Amino acid sequence: MSVFWEAVLAIFAAIGLYTCLHVVYELCFARLLRMHGSAELTLYGDGNDAASEQMIRIALRVRKQYLPGLSITFVEIGCGGENNIAKHFASRQDIMYLE
Repeated sequence: MSVFWEAVLAIFAAIGLYTCLHVVYELCFARLLRMHGSAELTLYGDGNDAASEQMIRIALRVRKQYLPGLSITFVEIGCGGENNIAKHFASRQDIMYLE
């Protein structure tokens, strides 16, 4: 077998070993730490602003994927009118809404 093909096989073997070790780490250690840990995220913004909606959606995605114990608090710094997106999300999701 040529040196080129030996190098290609060695690279694939190294990638496979790294992948296996990473999967074992994720299953054993990272998931256990995520499930039993807790964190708190406080967001400040105007509940009527579209950027606040995007911040809340990103925070919910982070909680769903990485930190199930994350508690989210949204602090209203705007006027809090009738089309308040943050208040709507707080009533549907597990988000604390402070005016």
